[in-house]
Amino acid sequence: MIRRLTLALLLTATPLLAATPLLAEGNLDPTAPAQPGAVALYLQARALYQLGQTAKDPLMVLTAAQILRGLTLTDTARTPNPAPEAPTPLTTPDPAQMLNMARTLDAGQTFTDLIDAVARQTGPNPKALRATAASLDPAQTQTWTLTFFGAAYAELAIAGHGNGNLDLLVSDDKGTILCQDNGNGDSALCGFTPAENGTFTVTVTNTGTTPDGYTLLTN
Repeated sequence: MIRRLTLALLLTATPLLAATPLLAEGNLDPTAPAQPGAVALYLQARALYQLGQTAKDPLMVLTAAQILRGLTLTDTARTPNPAPEAPTPLTTPDPAQMLNMARTLDAGQTFTDLIDAVARQTGPNPKALRATAASLDPAQTQTWTLTFFGAAYAELAIAGHGNGNLDLLVSDDKGTILCQDNGNGDSALCGFTPAENGTFTVTVTNTGTTPDGYTLLTN
């Protein structure tokens, strides 16, 4: 029953799709199908949790908590250019707190048994995501150098803390732009399949008017 409810809710939620690769040139396999994975799922759960809080919907919050229980963020040492003056601590989601939020929103009315059942659930080892925390002042840009394998779907995202407008751009070692997400929020997702092993530059720009902390996520 829990899985059916979760699936139904996810199907009705607005999906977060990776930005489409821009060019069939450069280190990119344009024929490879998109294979959204744990990074996209993390952003979906994060958006669902925020929507559930705004709508005061315990089932949305419960579903987000269940998804995030299947994911774990591994703090990965990576340094952007320019490097921040002080390291930014990684803040990881707490599904237990989210379940408590669902209980508070529900107030024992409808979903108490369902919330308790999710809290008791055990499952396979969580899928690991590499995560690195950073911060960015307004009108500033940071770049990251990442390596991805050829013929394997590369998935990366930035998840902001809600204070800015962050844009994401990915280019290969020859400067060819492969993927770009210039949405209005502070979260962005890119997914693509390199044609061969390579080094890629990830550019994050804060186009907002306030500083924003964010997390770089990769598969």
